Parts: sequence; structure tokens; C-alpha cells
Amino acid sequence: MAFLTSFTIPPTNDPIIDVLVDGYVWDLSSSSTITWAVADGLNPEHVWDDPSAAVQTFAAALASIEQFIDVDFDFLGTFNRPDIAGEAGADIVYTLDNTDVDDGTLAYAYYPGPEPFTQFEQYETEGGDVFMNFSNEIIATSSFDLGSDGFLTVIHEIGHALGLKHPFDGSPGRPTLDELDQSVVRDLDWFTIMSYSDQYDDELERWDPATPMVLDVLGLQYLYGINTETHAGDTVHALTSEDYYYTIWDASGTDSADASAQSEGWTIFLPDFAATPLLETLAGFGMPSAQYNDTLVASAPTEVIWLMGDIENATGSRFDDWINGSALNNDLRGGAGDDELEGFAGDDTIDGNDGVDLAYYFGTSASYTLTLSASDGITIRDRSADGAGTDVLRNIELIEFYTDTDINRETLDLTQFGGPAGLSAADLESFIELYIAYFNRAPDALGLNFWGTAFANGTSLQEMAELFIDQPETRETYAEGLSNEAFAVAVYDNVLGRLPDQAGFEFWIGLLDAGGVSRDQFILAVLDGAKAAPPDGASQDFIDQQLADRQFLADKTDIGALFAVHRGMSDLDNAAAVMSQFDGSPASLSSAFAAVEQFHAAALDAETGEFLMPLVGVLDNTLDAIA
Repeated sequence: MAFLTSFTIPPTNDPIIDVLVDGYVWDLSSSSTITWAVADGLNPEHVWDDPSAAVQTFAAALASIEQFIDVDFDFLGTFNRPDIAGEAGADIVYTLDNTDVDDGTLAYAYYPGPEPFTQFEQYETEGGDVFMNFSNEIIATSSFDLGSDGFLTVIHEIGHALGLKHPFDGSPGRPTLDELDQSVVRDLDWFTIMSYSDQYDDELERWDPATPMVLDVLGLQYLYGINTETHAGDTVHALTSEDYYYTIWDASGTDSADASAQSEGWTIFLPDFAATPLLETLAGFGMPSAQYNDTLVASAPTEVIWLMGDIENATGSRFDDWINGSALNNDLRGGAGDDELEGFAGDDTIDGNDGVDLAYYFGTSASYTLTLSASDGITIRDRSADGAGTDVLRNIELIEFYTDTDINRETLDLTQFGGPAGLSAADLESFIELYIAYFNRAPDALGLNFWGTAFANGTSLQEMAELFIDQPETRETYAEGLSNEAFAVAVYDNVLGRLPDQAGFEFWIGLLDAGGVSRDQFILAVLDGAKAAPPDGASQDFIDQQLADRQFLADKTDIGALFAVHRGMSDLDNAAAVMSQFDGSPASLSSAFAAVEQFHAAALDAETGEFLMPLVGVLDNTLDAIA
């Protein structure tokens, strides 16, 4: 007699499980081993032409299943008849029934047994046995290689022998696949080996499953538990192009799905989808991007790899890839192409490598803080509850923020804003001074980082000054038609907080009137003069005034740095408001500091705040002492 018995379980009320699990399961409470054998058929004429090939095929089919579940398949041997194999202790027998039937039957199998069956069709130990019909041309001519209809037939029948049903067969409490949400799953063989539906019916030697598919793995793991040993260490899973579909199961460790050897761009979704609350198993997939049609169910792939279990990281090809992470901490790496990457939840490292690469983030930019660091590069933090965590970005040129409505997507070009981290403190302060002199406000982080990037890419301070003078905001600060005298007085007030001295005033007005100096050059000269060393022989009054000018400009620069550099804010009205608090006195400096902190506290709110872009490691925050 076969060593194992079976029992029945009721429907779970979970459609993903009940669509394939028909309630019959081997009783492995005492042992996780299921014994199998190969036998000739009951009819003396039904014999294997090559018993060793049959053993090899069935062993490969069982191995393709064993990697997912807590079962050990143990080979007992070869026998003359399946009933003799059963009496010798084989729970599952791979055997023959070559009856020439007209209904197209390729094979058939029995659910686990002998219990609860009380009547047997052929012999008492037939529960779990698999019968192949070599009178059928598909079976007779099959290579039984991975991806062939013959091999799929074998693993399909083993699915029955372990308790799985057809997805199109319903019973009380157990739905058909067509009754489920068709936007998620369909009755196709690359969703389940138990399906009869194949998008490539004429392809008998390729484009069929070589392992259980996603629904099969879930059903079998529900029945028999997970295999905790498969890829339990740190594993790199090469995503190889085959003529068949297959599933990768990874039990634990730090692992990666690697498409670097592919000859075209791939779409990869790391395991992050929990199809059923009855299992912790997560699912994802990979396939050539050219075969992915926006959703899985709308696709007709000739290649698909299901990714299941614990796979944290992914590496793309040298072509254009779309790589998606999970709720785990992911390391996502593009290749030489123009890649699109999204980490989702978790603290991720996202590296686009070569090409023009884009990182996606869900939600509006107002809930994010993007930090530019001289030492740590670029990080982006989702401030919303249960958000996308904090990610490190490397070699990412574009960031796109999106919402469910997919309207008004926001794109940030890091090639225009991501360059100031390598500047010197003096260079950055000179840009802040331009904002003070031209706009009489704190800089906005976006604008400051834009000009800092332009400077890092070769735009000189003089060229920036020429561009600043023609800005609409400059024309608002210094009204059109303003005389040179009024212009000079306004610049001195904004930069130094005082009226110009008479001698200096007359000198500069003469140059401005004669066209010897442009207004942008005049502003730079006032800024440079405030920071220059006193000339030899300068009077004490001159030195005292210059020190006062230097401190006034430095205090304004510190206010601007606190607002835009250290806090990363960009609201222009707020930038003007904080600078208006300062009149040169210590009390006004404290008031400006308090205003910045108040605006920053409001900006941090994930729902009503603003996009923040602080810069770390270039300037010291000299206003920390006020706190």
C-alpha cells in the first residue's frame, strides 16, 4: 500500500486560493516526503519505450515543483504496473494509458488518495497517479523539453496529483478564474499551468510554462507550505531569455534580479503584490518591455518570468528598462539605456548609470524633500505617512511626480538643479548676494540651485549678473525708468542698508551716466566693495563703515542661506517676507530667523507644505546660535 493518505479541506473563501485548490491534499503531518515511481501501464501493451527517459522527465517535472513547497519527492524505482508500484509504497506513479480516445485527452491524473475515496476506478492506490496517453500525437511527438506541450502536460497532471483543479472548473465555494477580476488575472497558461488556454496554440515546443506559474505556486504553498531552503542565501537571479515561461522563488537572503545579459530592454516588477492574505508570498514579474502592454492581462508575452518571495534588488540591461521596486529596501540599477525606475516604499538606492534616466515618485512634489549633499550625493524623502521612504539617487537626470489622476505630472530636471553640491562656500554666497542685490529677498532653493548648476557648468558670475538684470523681478525691484541716482540709492539700501557716501555716489553716477559701467556691473562692484579689504591709509571711520557694511551683507546672506540652502524653501512671497524683517539690528536678525523657522515648519506638512530642496555640506549655518 502507498504510505500516505489524504484528507479534504473546505473552501477558504479566498478566491485566489479557491480558484485552483479543490480541497484534496496529501496528509504530510508525519512526513514531508512524497514517494514516486515510474511504471508501465495496466494493459500489458502499454510499456515505456524508454523508461530511463520517463524517469528523467518526471524527476525534472517534480523538481520544478519541489523548489516552491515544503515537500521532498523521493524516487522509489520503476515497476511493471502502477498498482504494483503503489503496493510497494509509491504515492505518485507516472504511468501509461494509451487508449486511443477521440476527445483529445493528452493525459489524466487522480487527486491525492486513497482517502477520502471509497470506490476506485482501476485500483486501490490510484490516488495521485499520472497517466500519459501516447496515442495522442502531441504526446507521442513531444520532446518533453522545457517549454514543450509535453512537459507542460506532465507538470499540469502533477498539479492534479497534488490537489489542484482546472481554473475553469467551478464547484460550491470555489470560483472559476473567469469569475475573478479580469484586470488582474486571466485563464491563460502563463498565469497557471492548470489552464487549457494558450495564446500560442500552434507552438508545441516553446512558449509554455516550465515550472508552476504564479497562481499554482500560491495554491501549492497554501496546501503544503513554502520551501524555506530554495535560494535561502544571497542570490543573483539572471533573467535569461528562454523559449518558455518560468517562476523564480527566493526564500530569503539579499537577492537581485539581473537582466544585464539581455539583448533588449526589460520591464521588471520586484515581488510586492500580495495576491492573498492567506500567504506572505509576494509576487512580481519580468518580461521584455516590447511585450508588456501597460498591464499584464493585456500582454501576450513569449517570455515571462514570475518573481516570487524575497527579492530586493534589480539590475537592468544595456537598453531602455523599466524597473520597479517594492516595500523592501531596494537597490535598483539601470544600465546604458534611458531607464525609468521607481522604488516605491522602503529606503532605496536608485542608480540610473548611463543614459538619461528618470525616477518616479507617487504624489505631488509638495510632500517631498530633495537634499543635495557635498558628501552623500542626492537623497529624496517622502514626508507623507506610509510614504516612499528616503532614497539615494545616483546618475538620475529626471524626477517625475505623479498621482492617481495622472494629470499635471511634475518633472524636475536634475541636470539643471543638481549641481551646486560641489561648489565652494564663497561661490554659493556670491549667488545669494545676487538675489539680495537684484530682488531684495532670500533666494528660492530652486532658483539658487539652478544658477549654482549653471555656474558649475561654466556660466560666470558676470554672465549671471547680466542675466539677472533683465529678470522681471529685477524690474519690479528697480522700476523701469528709474534714474541712475535713484537706482544707485536703492542698490546701496538693499545691499548695505544705508545711503551711499557722497564721494562714492558721485563717482558711480558719473560712470553710469557716461555708460562706462552697466547697472549689472555696478551691482557687482557694490557687492565686491563691501567685502574688499580697506585701502592703505584708510581712516578709522572708513574702516568702521566698511566693517558695518560687510556685517549687514553677511547677515542678509545668512538669512538667505537659512531660507534657501539649509531649509530648502522656494516660496517667493515668503522669501521676501523673511528678508523684510531685517534692518541691520540684532533683534531684526532674530525676527528674520524666527520667520524662516515658522515658514519651514509649515512647509514640512506633507499635505499642505511645499517641495523642499536643501543643500548640505557647502555652507555652515551661522544662525544656529540664535535657536
